Amino acid sequence: MGLKNTEVVISRHARTSIRQIYEYIKNREKSVSIAHYVRESIINKCFSLRDFSGFSKEPYLEEYPEDYRSVRLWSYVIIYIVKEKQVRVLNVVHGKEHPESRKELE
Repeated sequence: MGLKNTEVVISRHARTSIRQIYEYIKNREKSVSIAHYVRESIINKCFSLRDFSGFSKEPYLEEYPEDYRSVRLWSYVIIYIVKEKQVRVLNVVHGKEHPESRKELE
């Protein structure tokens, strides 16, 4: 399901999650460069959804009427939804977090 020229929007909640990941890595690893690399990689993965957004359904959100999807990058799960010509990134969580954290979408 390619959606070339689709707009990618990273929600405020997802931007906050990415910022928290950055801060966590910066403090844990004591490295701004590693934190920056991880943050930029996550953002690039989000924008890559513009060209291909047909990743798998998010299993922890199947009970909801929306068609939530997810893609992994390392240990992180990017949760998004596709609407017409827009991919909306809703949250980014660590894969080992409790599944309930995936339900925090905005």
